[in-house]
Amino acid sequence: MASWDNWMPELVLAAPDAPVPLIHMCLNRAARTFTRETRAWQEWLEPTEVTGEAFKEYSFELPQGSELLRIERASLNGRDIEIARARDMSADPWKHSRGGCTYLVSPDLRTFTVGSPSVGALQVYASVLPTVRATSIPDSVGTLYHEAIREGAKVELLNTRGTDYYAPDQAAVSLAFFRQAIDSAMTDVWQSNTPNGGRGRVRWC
Repeated sequence: MASWDNWMPELVLAAPDAPVPLIHMCLNRAARTFTRETRAWQEWLEPTEVTGEAFKEYSFELPQGSELLRIERASLNGRDIEIARARDMSADPWKHSRGGCTYLVSPDLRTFTVGSPSVGALQVYASVLPTVRATSIPDSVGTLYHEAIREGAKVELLNTRGTDYYAPDQAAVSLAFFRQAIDSAMTDVWQSNTPNGGRGRVRWC
């Protein structure tokens, strides 16, 4: 994992008198904004053993220091299953279960249920982002988007009024870089996900 300390030398140069907790907070917020808008942090979550019990709730096994942003794909015993949106579900979930469809639905991005009697290893491919208390992000994201997160942190850091390092003009330059990096990363992520197709509306069996 890439800890916030990886960015410290550059940010200390930009704001020599800034306290370390403030720099870490700015890095956390920049990383959260970047990964939320780009969905650049994606990975397969740890498998969950599904028991077949109807409408049993399961919890997502998330990487340490992360929270779920979006479910991209799901598979049961290696075979893709549908991802349903809670708002598409009728008031009678048994209606869909009786249809024999195997699907995953999560009402809160914390827990999920699997429709139809299903048993085996369920795995989710998801977009995640750092929690507000996270102190790092994966090396893959931190290395590829190092400069973007650095400039995102500088936006807030250099806009801190009443400090020796208050520099709104430099912050504006960093903001332009940060927004451009987000737009570029969004395109990269979209292109890499295009073959997988979208999560369109579930076709109930």
